[in-house]
Amino acid sequence: MEVDTRAVPARERLEYWHECVSDRFVPLLVAPASHEVQGRIRFREIGGTRVRRIAGTEHTFQRRDGDIRRGGDPEELNLLFVNRGTTVVEQDARTATVTPGDFLFYDSARPFEFRTRGPFDYTIVLLPKGPLGLPKGVDATCTVRPGSARDGLAGAARHLVDSLVLPEPAGGDPGSDRALEESLLAAVSHLVPTAPSSMPARVPVALVHALVRRHFRDPDLSPATIAAACGISVSHLHRMLAGEDRTVAALIREERLQAAARLLASPGSRRESIATIGRRCGLPDPAHFSRVFRRRFGVSPREFRDG
Repeated sequence: MEVDTRAVPARERLEYWHECVSDRFVPLLVAPASHEVQGRIRFREIGGTRVRRIAGTEHTFQRRDGDIRRGGDPEELNLLFVNRGTTVVEQDARTATVTPGDFLFYDSARPFEFRTRGPFDYTIVLLPKGPLGLPKGVDATCTVRPGSARDGLAGAARHLVDSLVLPEPAGGDPGSDRALEESLLAAVSHLVPTAPSSMPARVPVALVHALVRRHFRDPDLSPATIAAACGISVSHLHRMLAGEDRTVAALIREERLQAAARLLASPGSRRESIATIGRRCGLPDPAHFSRVFRRRFGVSPREFRDG
């Protein structure tokens, strides 16, 4: 789902934009640097977690005491990924300047201010505090402590979050939102700076599963690309999953085959060729698709559809 200021007449855009930002996030002051405001928000709900992609022209955003009294405490910890632009963020007597590739946490329960320098583009995850299981009081100490989301656990979490605000392609598992939310919360709980540490955060196995579920349609997805997204070596990735029932490659293959089976059984896909369904599920070689499908289900894709 998406809102865009271009959808309304120019004279109505400022009010429309202010209402949309406050509605999709929390009540706050939205102050564009120019009357020619431009902005868009793409959003998705995953269980109790809200994912937002927001971009626009130069702005100041302020969450003030009055906004908090009016809207209440949403009981959420917010994770910000910067995609474009430079922004100065202030909260809890800390100030940080963040640029593309950075991330930080902020909390809507207390005042904050964002000042962008020119156009901006953020991905923001509004995380319910309860399921995160954070130590008491950490939400006031972890804010505005920027880190890099270019690799490692933060990079892997960013890959997953970016995929969540894209349209859901056909062939996905409609019951996977809960598993995705649990995987995301598990990853984020390791990112929250609860105490100084020189050790990199460990990539949870659940996050690897979530990356496979979100990206299996990419024919180039492999153990190597997943390891690269997590900032670890392929050998380390294999060691992580040594106690699992399947290897990484087998996880990818199973996700693709289950998606293909759902499409083959769907009346809405009857007009699509077997090869097209294979391509949509990350299996572009028809012969290979037929072979691995038969090995998994005991029949060819065509026999599965006709049966």
